[in-house]
Amino acid sequence: MTKVEQPVWFKKAISNEPKKLSIKVKGVKITYNAWGEKGNPGILFVHGGMAHADWWNFIAPYFIKTHRVIAMNLGGMGDSEWRKEYSTETWGTEIESVCKKEKLKKPIVVGHSLGGMCGVYAASIMKKNLYGLIIVDTAIMPPSDNPPKFDFKIRANKIYKSLKEIKSRFRLVPGQVNALEYIMDYIAEKSIKKNKNGWSWKFDPNYMKIFNNDSFMERQAIYRDKLKGLKCRVAILRGEKSVIFPGSSAKYMHELMDKKSPIINVPEAHHHIMVDQPMALISALRSLIIDWDCLLYTSDAADDSLRVDLGGRRII
Repeated sequence: MTKVEQPVWFKKAISNEPKKLSIKVKGVKITYNAWGEKGNPGILFVHGGMAHADWWNFIAPYFIKTHRVIAMNLGGMGDSEWRKEYSTETWGTEIESVCKKEKLKKPIVVGHSLGGMCGVYAASIMKKNLYGLIIVDTAIMPPSDNPPKFDFKIRANKIYKSLKEIKSRFRLVPGQVNALEYIMDYIAEKSIKKNKNGWSWKFDPNYMKIFNNDSFMERQAIYRDKLKGLKCRVAILRGEKSVIFPGSSAKYMHELMDKKSPIINVPEAHHHIMVDQPMALISALRSLIIDWDCLLYTSDAADDSLRVDLGGRRII
């Protein structure tokens, strides 16, 4: 992967380096990135499968003037330790534990793909202690739909002899066109760890056992029930060109929640929205959080250049 010039907005965002913190959850070290002042309203970002907290490093800084912002590594991914077994239930508990460790009062959780599933479970156990859940391109399917065929034959344990070689092998799953090369280059570097004999990917390939088709429909039924019973606000963002989140699933999820939660289609975006339409994602998240914040928080802005107060409505 060749080095591509980063635009100014991206350079400025990643220059806001986060603090690297951790917590033990069920005997495993869970690491996370943190920005902003403690005591501010909380936002917690959760990545997708095989990804990590640093996928949010160029998104999170757009919220740090007004919020305590966390981007966590789920167990078995990023810089978090590996587990013997994985489940969305355990990952959901990790989300809740990070929120408690950070003393986030009624935070908003933003979960992409697998992170959206884990967010649904976390929201179900946090109940009214979570103010809102934003699900980013995570499909919960109607019972009548056939489960997708998963092909996760990924050689994650392979050791590469050089950094250049392993970076050249970095791919999105599922693949997509129009991914911004400077973002791909950035997250590829953050996805790699140095070993005694070379370089390898950070994630534990054993986590992918939860995606076997035998249990897919059973897990989807659980997610349906939990989504329907959530006590917090919910919003859904969907990549308009996503191959794993069809419009039929978005409509079904909307109906599951009695049509009370907004469905936002991001134009020209594929599944990994932050990789091909990052500014559109930021804008959509800002709009939702502005709307939710104006109902929950009434304090004046800490930074007038970022937010002004118009009759109690906070503009980010």
